[in-house]
Amino acid sequence: MEINYPKITIVTPVFNQVQFLEKTIQSVIGQKYPNLEYVIIDGGSTDGTLNILEKYSDKITKWVSEPDSGMYHALNKGFDFSTGEIMGWVNSDDILLADALYNVARLFNDLPKVNWIQGLNSFIDLNGKLIEVCIPRKFSFIKFLNHDFKWIQQESTFWRRSLWEKAGGKINTDFKLAGDFELWFRFFQHEKLYNATLPVGAWRNREGQLSGIQMDKYLQEVHSIINAYDLSKEEQEVLRSIKHYNTLVGILLKVKILKASFFINKRNALYNLNKIDIKYSYIEKRFIVV
Repeated sequence: MEINYPKITIVTPVFNQVQFLEKTIQSVIGQKYPNLEYVIIDGGSTDGTLNILEKYSDKITKWVSEPDSGMYHALNKGFDFSTGEIMGWVNSDDILLADALYNVARLFNDLPKVNWIQGLNSFIDLNGKLIEVCIPRKFSFIKFLNHDFKWIQQESTFWRRSLWEKAGGKINTDFKLAGDFELWFRFFQHEKLYNATLPVGAWRNREGQLSGIQMDKYLQEVHSIINAYDLSKEEQEVLRSIKHYNTLVGILLKVKILKASFFINKRNALYNLNKIDIKYSYIEKRFIVV
């Protein structure tokens, strides 16, 4: 039986991350995925990063080293070079986990109507040891509009090129910190995000990350993106209903007189989170949506 290996594009933006870059590269090329397109965009590092890139140049599809305007500009440059049917990015201090690309490819092969997925939330320490794995939260566009967005793990998220192009084919570089969120926000306007209980990528917990030291500014950008969206009348009504149910749930939980589950279920139904879980069916021998 012939196996279909769709081309998968991985982009890694880097700037002065020589301490971690080699492990990131090894985690990607070590997948030994037969149809990998790996692009690395360096912003003009001066810390020995170029030595690492030259060391692995025969394993990298394309790399460039030149000044850029930040991570999201670098990512756009990388994706502009790309041709993969499936797309994702891994930052220069994060990693892919074992068999991630094979699992992602099989999932997208089995589910042709699924265009955007997130795997397990996984975290590594400074030394690259896995320290936590958990099932990701369920998200929807209406949850994002309700400012409930924490968090989609970027290095565990992959999508089809068709969705990327439908959503504009670029990351908005007007946002210096929340460009990832703004991309997810646009994706949600076209497709559901599906959850798979598969190990995909891991985020490295370390000091000095932009998402940590500038979290207040990141959240400011996120809320500005949501608030700038022009809500439809239907979306306004759904958000009002969710607010109403949240108020009722809060009261019932506080007084403990009546069960709040009825209103919790009503609220959750409005979040439109049905049929977004991906499971492996041992009967069908394929991934299915449940």
